[in-house]
Amino acid sequence: MSKPLLSIGIIFKNEIRCLERCLKSLQPLRDALPCELVMADTGATDGSREIAEKYADILFDFPWINDFSAARNAVIERCSGQWYMSIDCDEWVDPNIEGYVKFLTSDKEFDFASVIIRNYNTPQLDAAGSYSDFLAVRLLRLSSGVRYEGAIHEHWPYSGDLRTMMIRGGIFHHDGYVYQDPTKKAEKQMRNMDLLRKQLEQDPDNLIILTQCVESGDNLPEKGDYLRRAMAGVEEKRPQWELFGGPIYRCAVRYAIANNLPELEEWIEKAETMFPDSIFLRVEIAYFAFGNAWNKDDYAQSIYWGEMYLQGVSDYEAGRFNRSDILASSLNKADSHSRLSVATVLAYGYLHERQPEKCLKLMETFHGRELDAKQAGDCARNLCNLHSHYSLDTASLLSRLWGELNEPVPTQAQADQRRAGFLQVGAGMFEGAFIRSEGTEEDVLRHAYTAFLPLGDNCELGIAAQMLETEDAAALEALLGKVEELEKLPGCVLAHALRYGVRFPIQDRPLTIERMDILAGGIAKDRDELHGLVRQAGEQKLPDSAQELGWVRGLCMAALKVCPWKEIDGETGLMLSRAFANVEKAYLPICYSGTALTRDGLFLLPPLHRFGFYCAQAFDALDGGYAAGYVRLLREGLAVCEGVKDMVEFLINNTPELKNPSEELRSMAEQIRAVLSKFSPQDPAVQALKQSEAYQKVAYLIEGIAPPVTGGQMQ
Repeated sequence: MSKPLLSIGIIFKNEIRCLERCLKSLQPLRDALPCELVMADTGATDGSREIAEKYADILFDFPWINDFSAARNAVIERCSGQWYMSIDCDEWVDPNIEGYVKFLTSDKEFDFASVIIRNYNTPQLDAAGSYSDFLAVRLLRLSSGVRYEGAIHEHWPYSGDLRTMMIRGGIFHHDGYVYQDPTKKAEKQMRNMDLLRKQLEQDPDNLIILTQCVESGDNLPEKGDYLRRAMAGVEEKRPQWELFGGPIYRCAVRYAIANNLPELEEWIEKAETMFPDSIFLRVEIAYFAFGNAWNKDDYAQSIYWGEMYLQGVSDYEAGRFNRSDILASSLNKADSHSRLSVATVLAYGYLHERQPEKCLKLMETFHGRELDAKQAGDCARNLCNLHSHYSLDTASLLSRLWGELNEPVPTQAQADQRRAGFLQVGAGMFEGAFIRSEGTEEDVLRHAYTAFLPLGDNCELGIAAQMLETEDAAALEALLGKVEELEKLPGCVLAHALRYGVRFPIQDRPLTIERMDILAGGIAKDRDELHGLVRQAGEQKLPDSAQELGWVRGLCMAALKVCPWKEIDGETGLMLSRAFANVEKAYLPICYSGTALTRDGLFLLPPLHRFGFYCAQAFDALDGGYAAGYVRLLREGLAVCEGVKDMVEFLINNTPELKNPSEELRSMAEQIRAVLSKFSPQDPAVQALKQSEAYQKVAYLIEGIAPPVTGGQMQ
């Protein structure tokens, strides 16, 4: 083998999860350049060594002595290349190696080269995932004689006469934080903190060590002390204060937010004053300052920080920043998810401050396939607000985003989540109460739901918008027939179709009772709409079709379940109750045998249908002039379905035939009450009296809605 141009060094222990991925990622580089791979085994017992043997040119044992620099320097001593590159087992080299090849084959004189380390925080290991970036010096010209220093956070010491450059396009991906075992993570933290404390005792003013203590000390009580000492060092302009000041104040702002400290805005202001050009200010601190201003409803400040953040991310991606900034620490919140989270909220901020053109221009930069469910919902809300309050054209943007939302990128499951988030918010624009409120706002130019018209038949909301713009029953029925999943159709849209005469369920598309109940429940979100449909059904002859009768049953059941019986007006409450009774009278014989529809067989029915059995008879008794029988039957219905107590109480108190009993009935009730007061409730004479016809006529005046008692048992 000829003398290598590049020596690649790795130390490993038990890395069976990721070692081979790392070694395979090095192959394109090893194919492109003369390379050697030198690996040190510090005590592997999980099969990692067997994997290393397949790839390494030099493999040796190095007993672990709690010193990363010692292990890495032992690797360097066995290397013979002109350049040395260090990589960890849970990292892998990006397939784009052009930057490495160009740098290593150039004749420019440098001593170091740095690459971006992309630390993933979620299992989504691509640009759409959550990650942080930092610049790490990973390539060293071996003739410089430089070696590692530091037992942990090992590094090559830098002096002014050594030259360095950043490899463009060079990225090491790292997923170690994603799969880190919580117990091992805590053990590693304590190990690192013990070593850092010892270093800090020897050099208490060192900003490098203080920054490492702050960043390694999460959830430790002394973190705040380390942070304040580091900030004091920056203000005193200790060595390297300019390099570490941005990361330190970034940590301070995050710490203030997490602990609700009053110094938050003071520290933000200091950071902006001292480090106006730092990428940490323009990205991370701007991100947190944006959220702080937004939570305070300070829209002007949130726009200021939001715009700074988006420009900072753009500059970072284009390389328009001081690269030495991220030599000191990792940069968070420059990932696509964070950027879109700010951008979708900022778009709403523009609308609030009446800057619609800025909102639309910003939203035109979005790509639907990059959004998550919440961001997709925010986009739907912003587009509807733009459309309803301004004359700007949102049609092409809406159509593009909808198409991209549905692309199975990166997975079909994520596309489904995006679509669900978009549809959930969009459906809110179709709620009856919301549509009515739009009519009272002076600055509303058109209903928000009409924003979805450009989607046509490609989306449930596009069909829904067309339906609300239509009053012809035949046209409405045709549109309704295009809806594949009726449950996704906003309830008020289905109600609109029914109000204009569409027969439902649609012929040749039968529904189960369960689906009918779901659809009726959707309409029930708007009680006024539901009451109108029940009234409409009550004014017509009950349908002969079992499907249509089942649907009317569903509407009545839904109305009873959501009815505020203690607040509803008498006329509406009686209308709902009669409609329910009429439907039950027709529906129960279809579904249940004659044996079930008897007092002895009634237990076979669900509770509300058991009450329906008595309610139908009660209204028959009332219509036959038998008010006492009406009350008795309602009370018997209550005995078999306790959930209707409020409804029965409403009927007893609001049925006109019961409101003004004759003087004769009042007198009889008083006489019976007087007799009852003289005897024990368990006296046989009392039981006999309660079964008498006279008592039954006035029982409701004596007992109210309490279930009738016979022989001491509830009937």
